[in-house]
Order: sequence, then structure tokens, then C-alpha cells
Amino acid sequence: MAERTAVRRFPQVRRARTLLLDALRAHPGPVIWGLVGSLLYGTSLVAWSVALGELVNHVVIPRFDDGRIAVGTIVAVLLAVAAIGVMQGAAGLLRRWTLVVTRARFDATLRDAVVRHYHRLPMTFHQARPTGQKLAHVTTDAEAAAELPARLPDVLGMFVLFLVTAGWAMVVDPVLALVGGAMIPALLLVNSVYQKQVEAPARAVQERLGRVTEVAHESFDGAALVKTLGREHVERDRFAAEAAALRDAKIKLALRDWLLDSLIESIPSATSLAMVVVGALRVNSGDITIGTLVSFVNVFALLVVPVRTVGTVLGDVPRMLAGYARVRSVLDEPLPAATADPEPLPDGPLDVQVRGLSYSYPGGSTALSDVTFHVPPGATVAITGGTGSGKTTLLLALAGLLPMPGGTVLVNGADLSRISAADRAAAVAAAFQEPFLFAASLAENVLLDFDGARAADDPRFHEALRLARASGLVDSRPEGPDTPVGERGVTLSGGERQRIALARALARRPRLLLLDEATSAVDATTRQEIMSGLTDGLTSTTTIVVTTSAATLALADTVVYLDQGRVAGVGPHADLVRLDGYDRLIRAYEREQVQA
Repeated sequence: MAERTAVRRFPQVRRARTLLLDALRAHPGPVIWGLVGSLLYGTSLVAWSVALGELVNHVVIPRFDDGRIAVGTIVAVLLAVAAIGVMQGAAGLLRRWTLVVTRARFDATLRDAVVRHYHRLPMTFHQARPTGQKLAHVTTDAEAAAELPARLPDVLGMFVLFLVTAGWAMVVDPVLALVGGAMIPALLLVNSVYQKQVEAPARAVQERLGRVTEVAHESFDGAALVKTLGREHVERDRFAAEAAALRDAKIKLALRDWLLDSLIESIPSATSLAMVVVGALRVNSGDITIGTLVSFVNVFALLVVPVRTVGTVLGDVPRMLAGYARVRSVLDEPLPAATADPEPLPDGPLDVQVRGLSYSYPGGSTALSDVTFHVPPGATVAITGGTGSGKTTLLLALAGLLPMPGGTVLVNGADLSRISAADRAAAVAAAFQEPFLFAASLAENVLLDFDGARAADDPRFHEALRLARASGLVDSRPEGPDTPVGERGVTLSGGERQRIALARALARRPRLLLLDEATSAVDATTRQEIMSGLTDGLTSTTTIVVTTSAATLALADTVVYLDQGRVAGVGPHADLVRLDGYDRLIRAYEREQVQA
């Protein structure tokens, strides 16, 4: 019970412990060597103070008392000082090296872990979060979280230095030890108060950093829309408002940091003054030597630097933990349950049976309700319906990208949800109305090979271009397959992007091809050439195409007509036109195309 109460009282301690254990498990070497370096550095500081006191007692004071110069003592002290200097320099280099290495490696580890987790999370996670927010988790949040493990050796080393100093001081002179030791509880009290005051501002800074990234990403990603609508000033103002909020949050945090630094610096100074006064009285009474007093004053003066280091790190702990909490918010997202004993996907053309499929988006919006139909092996089935009828949701479900709480999809008798992701990816390919292209070459976008493989030697590349009617598009470019397309294919038209995305799906030689209005931006003639070519050239491929084109619907073996998430009709296009709702829908789409 007492332990649970302590955890509730000190949530930062619990979060810091979790973060540090994660870092130690990931990179034990640099953390341990950093601790060794900090211990050596702290020991050298105490040794230097002791050597300085001995120098005063055995060299300086005798010189003033009787004019003697103890050459042997001077040499011994100088050698000791040199050895201490070498140890201190080596320890300092080791501390700096481990700090940089630990920060860089753990930062990379967190970034990699977040990206890997992103890739394994379902589509619903990505649909619910802005891209800018996800980028912030990978960049600024991971960077902030990696700072604490990097500074851990310094903090632990300095605490050990405090213990060593306290032990030495108590042995040499308990009175001065108590005077100097009063600095430690004073510093801890100041830091405790500071931690409570700074946690909320530090969390606000980290959240504002993420928000600035989100707004910037949206503005840059939507540059065409912003410029077309003349909204540059609005976006500038929106970004400026977020940047100003971040600035104000940082200033608020910096002011509190400044106050902490001022207090931390004043406490050791006041302690040194008190030690000089008390130490002078102790020397005068004969309890200690002048050299001992010099050693005490020097060692506690040197403690100002490590105390400041500890104070700085502890002052930044709330910001570091805020970044780590945002990273953990991703890593703690539950992954889809692993498929236990996955079913093998049978060879040959794929037969698809959809039985009672239902799906509702978070918030209660029903997209699909009891959808049932059958796609024979090698057939072409078209799915059509009005806006919001569930066409795209159905295609995402068939691609295995959305979990279906109700109903089943059987592929050659195997439950789609029980087929391994690798088998599904090897057999199924999809192309969507809004194609995504990488900022790479045409060939790299089609083959998804970014290692420099020559597309000219790959028959899949040329066959995919031919079927997608994109051969001329590639040949007309001066650099051919090596032509860069820019971010998201910005140098291509909408129809060209769709054809490259279709070629990418076809290059995989899928047994199940899913097309979601994948040729909607292509002219009618080319669209019909593509669909006819797919029908003739992919005789063993089962094709499911979402479309509103009457010509494409007429080419399909079967049409599934959806209305408000339900199947309102299944059959050939020529039969479905007898349905009033279907006929009106197709005529409306045809009028739109004529007017366009």
C-alpha cells in the first residue's frame, strides 16, 4: 500500500526509471562507460583538492615559516597533480564521448521503434492522427527523450562524488563537513520545488513543438491548395500563432530555469563563505591546518560545476519525460493480434467470397452492413454506388487493411483474417484514386526498388507499363525510367500518377487486383484501353474494381451495387440498369462526365 502511494506521489520518478531502464537495456555499454568516466572525473576533483591542501601544508607554509624549499615534496606533489590532470582529462573525454554516443544511439533506437510500430499499427490509427503529429513523435519527442539517458552518467557520477566528498570531509573534519554538507539538502529542496513548478510548462513546450510541426506539415503538404485559394496569409498567420505560443511557452520555462540556476549558484557561494569563516576559527584554535581549510574550500568550490550539471539535468527532466511520454503514447498503442497458426493461401487463381461483412467507423458511422457477394477465380467484379455507400471501405477490407468485426472474407476457402501478412502481400495488390508516389524515379516507384537496380533489365517493369498504358509516358521523358517525379509525384499530372501507381500494382503480378477508382483521372479512351488490356492480359488474375464509369461497369463480369453500406443489387450491368436507383446513379455519373 505504501509503495503504491509513493508511486502516485512521484510519477516523475516512475517515468524516469522506465526511461532509464529502456535506455540501459538498449545500449548498456555507453551508459556504463559514461558512469565510469563520471566516477573518475569526480574522484579526480577530490584528489586535486587534497593535493592542493598537501601542497600548502608541505611546500607553501614551510617556505614562509623558515624559508625551506622541500624539492622532493614539490616533485612528488607536481607528479601527483600531473597524474590527477591526466586522469581528469581522460575522464572528461570519456564522459563527452559516452554522452554523444548514448544520445545518438538511443535517439535512433526510439525513432526506429516508433517507425516500426507505425508500420504495424492498423489503418484506423493512421486515419485518426495528423501526419505532422506522427512526425513530431519521430523527431522532437524522441530527441528530448534521449537526452536523459545521455546525461544519466553525469548525474550518477556527481552523486557519487558528493558521497565520496562527504566521506572524506567527515574523516578530516566533521565540523566543516556539516557546514559544507548543508548545501546538499538546500539544493534538493530548491530542485524539489522547481520540479513541481516546471512540469506543466515543460509539457506545454513539448506539445507546442508537436503542434508547430503539425501545422507546418499541413501548410507545406497542401501548398497547391493554399496557393490556389490565395490562403498564404491565413497559413502564415496560423503558423505564426503556433510559433508565438511555442515562443511564450519557452520563455516561461526559461524564466523558471534562470531562477533555478540563480539559486543553485548562490547556495554553493554562500556555503563557501560560511566555510571560510568557520574554517578560520578552526585554524585559529588549532583543530585543522591551513592546508586542510584550503582543501575544503577548494573541493566545495569545485562542486559548483557538478551541482550546476545536476541542477541543469534535473531542471530539464520534465521536458525529457514529456517527450518520452509522447513516444510511449505510440509504442503503447495495442497492435493487432498476431495470427495464431495462419492458414496457407492456396495456389492458383483466387476465388473471393464475402459473407455478411459489416463495419462501423469510430464514432458510430456505419460503412458496411451485411455485405455478401462472390467473385469467381479470374473474374472481374465492379463495385459501384453513390458517395458514402461504403465502396472504399469494402476495398480496404478486401485488402486486409481494416479489421472486420462482423462477417468473413474467404480467399480460396481460407479466411483472409487468418492469412499471414506476408502471404497476403505476395498475392494481393491495390491501386487507389489518390495515388502516393515517392520522391524517387519512375522506375523506383514502379518496382519499389531503391537500391539502384536497372529497370531496363526487369521484364516486370515493361510489362506493367504496357498494361497500365504508361510506356509512352516513361519513354517521352529525357531520362526515361530514371526520371525523378518529385515529392508525391508533383511533376506528373493526376492521370500520369494514377498510371504509374497502377503499374506499381501490376508489377507485383498479383493474383488479386484491387482498384479503387484507380483510373478516374485518366481520359475515357485510355481508361477503356487499360480496362480492356487488364481483362485480356490478366486472365488468371481476379480483379475487383471500384468505379462509376458505365463503360467499365459494362466490361465487368458482375457488378455489386451498394446503397448506404448494403448490397442493393448483384449482377451484370445490363441487368442492373433495370433497378431504378442504379439506373439513376449511372445516368447522373454519365451527365457529369459529359459536362466535364
